[in-house]
Amino acid sequence: MRIEEIQLKGFGKWQDEVFRFAPGINVFAAPNEAGKSTLLQGIFAALYGLKRDYVKSARYLPEYEKYLPWHQGEYETIITYELAGKSYRLHRILRKEREQARIFLDPEWTELTDIYMEDRRRERDFVEKHTGLTRSLFTDITWIRREPLTASEHLVPALSSSEESNPEVHLMLAGLERDLSAIGKKERAENTLLGKAGALVAQKEAELAHAESAWGIIRQLTHQIAEWEAERMELEQQRTRVLQRQQRIKTQEEAWNERWQKSYSTPVSASDWQWWERTGASQEERQIHEEAQAALAGLSHLQVSEFTEVTEMDQTLDQGRLLADYEKGISLRKRWEEGNLQLARLAATTITAGSRRQARGDLPSKAARQSAWLWGGSGLLAVLGIAAAAADQTGLCIALFLLMAAVAGVAWRKGRSRGIEQKQSQEIFAQAEELQSLQEELGRLENELRELVLAWDAPDWESFAAKREELLIRQRSFESNQLKAQLSRKDAEAQIVNRWGEQLRALLEQEQRVRLREREHFRAEEQRIEERMQHVREQMARANGEMAAHDTVPVAKARGEYEEAVAGLRQLQRKREALQTARDALQEALAEWNRDISPGINQQASNVLTQITGGAYRDVRMDPHEGFAIRVLEPSRQMVLEQEQCSTGTQDQLYLAQRLSLAHQVSQQTEPLPLFFDDHFVHYDDERLRKALAYIHELSAERQIFLFTCQERELHILEPLLRFSDRHFVHTLE
Repeated sequence: MRIEEIQLKGFGKWQDEVFRFAPGINVFAAPNEAGKSTLLQGIFAALYGLKRDYVKSARYLPEYEKYLPWHQGEYETIITYELAGKSYRLHRILRKEREQARIFLDPEWTELTDIYMEDRRRERDFVEKHTGLTRSLFTDITWIRREPLTASEHLVPALSSSEESNPEVHLMLAGLERDLSAIGKKERAENTLLGKAGALVAQKEAELAHAESAWGIIRQLTHQIAEWEAERMELEQQRTRVLQRQQRIKTQEEAWNERWQKSYSTPVSASDWQWWERTGASQEERQIHEEAQAALAGLSHLQVSEFTEVTEMDQTLDQGRLLADYEKGISLRKRWEEGNLQLARLAATTITAGSRRQARGDLPSKAARQSAWLWGGSGLLAVLGIAAAAADQTGLCIALFLLMAAVAGVAWRKGRSRGIEQKQSQEIFAQAEELQSLQEELGRLENELRELVLAWDAPDWESFAAKREELLIRQRSFESNQLKAQLSRKDAEAQIVNRWGEQLRALLEQEQRVRLREREHFRAEEQRIEERMQHVREQMARANGEMAAHDTVPVAKARGEYEEAVAGLRQLQRKREALQTARDALQEALAEWNRDISPGINQQASNVLTQITGGAYRDVRMDPHEGFAIRVLEPSRQMVLEQEQCSTGTQDQLYLAQRLSLAHQVSQQTEPLPLFFDDHFVHYDDERLRKALAYIHELSAERQIFLFTCQERELHILEPLLRFSDRHFVHTLE
C-alpha cells in the first residue's frame, strides 16, 4: 500500500493544504507545534475517519474535538492511495452526526461508493475492506510508538496464513471471540450484551420496585385525594351558605339605605305609615311608628276654638257683603262728590256771565244791581257748599247748596223784567234747571248712602267706615289666631316627626352596627374558607402531579418485563458458557498453530533487535495469549526480562521490533503496509539510532516510510542515505 497524496481542506491548523509523498522515506523535520502530529492524525482520519472500532456508542475518538478546523471551515480530507495495483481517491467530510465518504477509482475517477455495503453504523469502511485491517489494527501495526497494542485480541486471525493453519479455524475463533466480546465477561460492563442484559435486569428490577412503590404511593394519594375532595365539597357548601348570607345582608343594607333616606321625610298619608309598618325590622321599630301615629292622631282633635275666643259677630259676620256694601258706598260718595264739583262749576259759570255783563258797561237798573248781588251771593254759597263737601260736612253742604239755589232763583226772577237780559236770563234759567237736577241727584245719592250705613247700624258714613275697620281688624285677628293655631299644630307635628325620625335613626344605626359586625364576620369566614380551599386545591394538584410522576408501567407489566429480562440474562449466560466451551476447544486446537506462528514472529523481532542493538540482544519472544507481550533474554546473565524491566531506550527498541515483526507478518497476507514514526527515536543513543535508521532505509525499498521528528540528528544521519535516490523526500512544514 502506498499513499500518494493528501489534501487537508479543514483539519486542525491545516486548511486547504496539499502534501504529496514519495514511495520511500518521507522525512518531516520541524520543531514542536509545527503540525507534524496533526498531519499524521489527518492521514489516519482520511483513511478510516475518526470513529472507534468495536463499539456502538461513544464511537468518536477524543481527537475529534482536538482537531476541529481552526478556521471554522468544513472538517474535510481527500487522500489518494495505491493498493493492489489500483489507485483510489477517498473523499471524507467528518461530520460528527454522520460522516460522509465517497471513493473514486483513478485515473477516470469512477465512483465506487455504492459498491461497498454500509455496516451497522450505516458507514462504509473502504480501507478496511481493502486491507482487511480495522483502524485499531492498522494503527497498532503501522504506527511505531512506545505503547502496548490496543487490539491485540483481534490480531491473531490477521497473522495466520493459509499455509500455516486453517483460516476457517481462525475465522471461527475470531467469530467466537467477537461473540464473547460482545456478550462480555461481567454483568456490570457497559458495552457488552451481558452487561446490557444485567443492566436491563437491574433496570427492570428497579422499575418493578418503582412500580410497586409507585402503586403504593398512588393508592395512598388516591385515598388522600378522595378525602380532600370531600373536604373541598364541604367547603364549597359552606362558601355557598356564606355567600347567601352575604347576599341577604346586602339586600338588608339596600332596604336599610332606603329606610334611612325616608327617615328624613315626613310620612304624609296612611300608605306611608303602612309602608313603615310593613318594612319594620323589629317590634321596637314598629312600636316607635305606633307611638308617632298616636301622637299625630291626638293633634287632629284640637280645634281652633281652644286657642282663641270667637264672638257672635265673628261667627255671623258676612265679610263678603260688608266689602260689597263698602265698595258701593265708596262709589256713591264718589258720584256725590263729582256732582258737587259739577254744581260748583255751574255756579262759577253763572257768576262769570254776570261779571262779563257788567264789564260791557251796561247801566243796570236797581233791579239789575239787585239781581247781580243775588247772583253773586248764590255763587258765594256754591263755593261754600263745595268747601263743606270737601270737609265731609254733608249737612252744611246741602244747606248751603239749597240756600244758593234759593238766592239764584230770586236773582233770576229779578232779572225777568228786562228784555235786554232776556237771552241771558234764559241761559241762567237753563243753568238753574241743571243745578236743580244735580241737586235732586245729589239728594238721591245722599238717601242711598244713608240707607246703606243704617243697614249696618251706623249713623253716618264715618261711623260705618270706623265700624267696618273694626270688624276687619277683628276678622284679621281671628284669622291670625287660626294661623297661629295651625302653626302650633305644625310645630307639634314637626316635633313628633323629628322625635320619631331620631328614634328611628338611632334604631337603624344600631341595626347597621350589628349588620356590619355580621358582614365582617362572614367576610372573614369567606376568606378562611377560600384559603382552606386554595390549600386543599394545591394539595390535590400536588398529589395529582405526584400520581402523574408515578404513573409508570403497571406492576403486572413491570413484573413480566423483569422476569423476561432475567430470562434473557440467563440465556446470555448459558450462551456465554457454550461459547467459552467452544472457544476453549478451538484455542486448544489453535495452540498448535500458534506454536507455528510464534516462531516466525519471534524470529523476525529477534533479527530486528539484533541489528539495532548490534547484537546486544538476540532473542525476543512475544506471547499472543497475553496481547503479544514482549520478553527478552539478557545475554550476560541469561535472564528473561519483561519489557518493563528494561531501560527506556531498550523498551522503545522492543516496541519497534514488535511492530516491525507484526507488520512483516501481516504484509505477507496482503501487501507491504506503510510505517509511521512520530518522534519515536528520542531515547535512542546515536549508535543505535544510526543502526535503526539504516534498517529502516533497507525497509524503504519495499515499504513507504513516514518519519516525523523535531530533531536534526535523524536528518543528518539519513541525508547520505537519501542523497542519491528519488524514492525519498524531505518535506518542509511551514
